[in-house]
Amino acid sequence: MHDPTDPARQQLGWYLRNCAMSAAAGRLEFVLLERLNVLKGIHKQEGGPDLSRPKLRRESMRELHRLLESYTEPSISNENLEQNALFARDEFGLDEVETDILLLLLRYERNDQLEEFADEVAHRFGSASRAIAALIGCETRDVHRRIMPRSSLLAGGLLTINDDGHDIAGRCGFLQLAPPVRKTMFRPYRSRVEWAEDVFGAPLASDLDWSDYEHLGETRELAAAVLAGAVDHHAAGVNILIYGPVGTGKTEFCKALATKCGLNLWSVGEVDDHGGEPNRLERLAAMRLAQRLLKRRGNAAVLFDEAEDLLAQDSGSLFGLKMRSHNGSKVHLNRVIEQNPIPVLWTCNELDCMDPAVLRRMTLAIEIKTPNRAVRTRIWQRVLAESSLQLDEGVARRLAGRYEAPPAVAANASRAAALAGGGEHEIAQTMDGVLSVLGISPAAMQAERDDFDPRLVNCSENLEALVAQLCRPGAPRNWSLFLHGLPGTGKSQFARHLAGRLGLDVIQHRASDLLSMWVGQSEKQIARAFATACAQNAMLIFDEADSLLHDRSQAARSWEVTQVNEMLTWMENHPRPFVCTTNLMDRVDQASLRRFTFKLHLEALDARQSAQAFEYFFAIEAPRMLPEGLTPGDFATVRRKRHVFGSTNSDLLVKWLEYEVEVKGLRPRGIGFLTRAASGNP
Repeated sequence: MHDPTDPARQQLGWYLRNCAMSAAAGRLEFVLLERLNVLKGIHKQEGGPDLSRPKLRRESMRELHRLLESYTEPSISNENLEQNALFARDEFGLDEVETDILLLLLRYERNDQLEEFADEVAHRFGSASRAIAALIGCETRDVHRRIMPRSSLLAGGLLTINDDGHDIAGRCGFLQLAPPVRKTMFRPYRSRVEWAEDVFGAPLASDLDWSDYEHLGETRELAAAVLAGAVDHHAAGVNILIYGPVGTGKTEFCKALATKCGLNLWSVGEVDDHGGEPNRLERLAAMRLAQRLLKRRGNAAVLFDEAEDLLAQDSGSLFGLKMRSHNGSKVHLNRVIEQNPIPVLWTCNELDCMDPAVLRRMTLAIEIKTPNRAVRTRIWQRVLAESSLQLDEGVARRLAGRYEAPPAVAANASRAAALAGGGEHEIAQTMDGVLSVLGISPAAMQAERDDFDPRLVNCSENLEALVAQLCRPGAPRNWSLFLHGLPGTGKSQFARHLAGRLGLDVIQHRASDLLSMWVGQSEKQIARAFATACAQNAMLIFDEADSLLHDRSQAARSWEVTQVNEMLTWMENHPRPFVCTTNLMDRVDQASLRRFTFKLHLEALDARQSAQAFEYFFAIEAPRMLPEGLTPGDFATVRRKRHVFGSTNSDLLVKWLEYEVEVKGLRPRGIGFLTRAASGNP
């Protein structure tokens, strides 16, 4: 009656035989006899022994034992399954008992008769460990040891445990196959290496270059040194946290970092075995499995994207009281982080939700900020080329100056413009829309450095001599500069000119960029601006500094004082050039002024400078004497007005300049309406 051509029945017979020979066979008598007809090839409805009658039950048991003598080994019902189980055995170093457990679970998922029988055995014992021991023919303590948290099956990530499971295995069972393993166990592979590679797919390739992250400065090189050293020394527990706003290229940085170190990088836990969204336990199991599989490879690292899923604080609140949730063991997670055998690169958008106990276990934490202008220009050049947009060379430079945007946003905007058949205007429209929902304001359009002439800055100090001293080889750079004066006198432009002479990039903020309605947030953003400038070796410029250094003696709220104190603390310890500009000197905290190394007052142009400015901005000589009180900003405004009207009349240009002085209140105005020319009409 033994049919070797029916693998499912032969597998059932093998596990029945093990249970019948176990010490607990008496407890399983009814469960075993219910399968007698299955082994005999008789359908259930054709009848069976009357198990309520002891004599018939004994006769049936003798018949069952005779049948089971021929089931000396399980049949290979699926060659792929059996072969892949051996691949897993060799890859994970499983012993005989662990291999038998894995094979049982795999056959359980493909053999309905075996699944039903195994679950009945488990329910009869009330213990999955005892049931598995009976099914594979070994001691219960041996099985129990193999399904402990530190065992090869669980610590390696092959299996996970569901404490609420009532069956042996399956989605609702006590033991569950890790999703990355399940999806590969029934496919054909030519070798163990091919099987292992398919568990996680091919390593990641970067779309960005190492030079695209030069704005990270020394931190970038430190990350590369730490990662390379971890691999060279086979160091365990190396974790690098990469954090920053959405779209700043955190994942791409991880790829570029791995490439820089000559490593292959695998991303884990992105999908479940059906291509859907994985839960926390599935992502953790995927990481453990990757660690075990990749441990033997000497050039591997793991990427865990969106780490908030796993590392966020797992506490909620009820009626305002904090309480622990039950989505995982905090101690277990800490041990996983401390003991991972190959480096893990974690990425997240915000640190506020992260558990401090996890953060302190990170080997290195790197904030990815928006690239500086030079890097943004290169990125724009590349994404424009990749989108096949035929635009002039100045577009990338203008977009880089206008938008302090993450690389991902720039790439999407270029793609949208290409799909719309547009160009720079369509890119700008797309950027404005996306940055708006991200809460990022476009930067004020900044004039190019070559649109600045230091001769047109009127200052009582010798600016040329000061610049020469600050730029001399070996000169200290931990100085601060306070520039004040009328609007348009060139304060910000002079600061940017000075940065150019020093060979430094500029990080420029308006007060509105840093001030927040939330208590304490302004201080955080001020601190972040200083830290960013330090990390990127850039000159930090704060415009509208009167709002950030408001007179503390006039403060009505405590946060107005702490905000100024935060500024002063950073100023005194900042190792890079720092510049503040303001039009409203009388509002600035006087005690804070003494902290600035240099204080310069920029005034309106004198008569000689005004004549030079006329020729510089309009390429013609002034037809007559120009009014007092003009600034370079006034000339720039009139030049824009001339561009709108297309006028080249020099007398009209002078009248427009006179009007600019009048509206500033520096020159008496006549009573009545403005003349047509002065109002801007040619």
